Amino acid sequence: MARRRLVVGAATLGSVAALGIPLGLLWWLVTPRPSVTVVDGDGATAPFPVSQALFASEGYFALMMMCAGILCGYGTYLVQYRLCARERVDLRLTCLLGLAAGSVLGSLVAWRIGAGLDAGAFARAVAAAEPGDVVTAGLQLRALSALMLWPFVAVLQYGLFDAVSLWRSDLPHQREQDVSAPSVDAPRSEPAAR
Repeated sequence: MARRRLVVGAATLGSVAALGIPLGLLWWLVTPRPSVTVVDGDGATAPFPVSQALFASEGYFALMMMCAGILCGYGTYLVQYRLCARERVDLRLTCLLGLAAGSVLGSLVAWRIGAGLDAGAFARAVAAAEPGDVVTAGLQLRALSALMLWPFVAVLQYGLFDAVSLWRSDLPHQREQDVSAPSVDAPRSEPAAR
């Protein structure tokens, strides 16, 4: 029993965390980059001209993490519900913990992949620029609180569906098994005489 819960929790954690890779690539592909001005030869930059693209990376990342949280919370609950109904084991807490830990890891992976893909090109552009030159900045996430959006929304979504199941008294591991075959003790009906 404990081994099954550990396997389900680890599978949930791993599958949710693995979604950070395509999300990081998507963030890197679709997010506009701001222009920055090189201030001196040491690589210092200033956001000039200031534009809305300076804050776009945080906005795009936040929206992607919230969408991932909604989808992961709903998907994990559905998979957990099916497993609980089939195995007659309560896996709700196991899946919830795997979802929370996996979404934290997934958001960190997405951030590091998206920012890491731009880091080298931006460093080379700044090194080659003269003071006063305008270069395109790399992806940055200055609002690190956006990293918690995916786990927060995923746990909230999962908890809402679980609360509805509790309210309806429809917990999958406590459901009656459907009786599809007639009971042995049930009397057989006699065929009608013609």
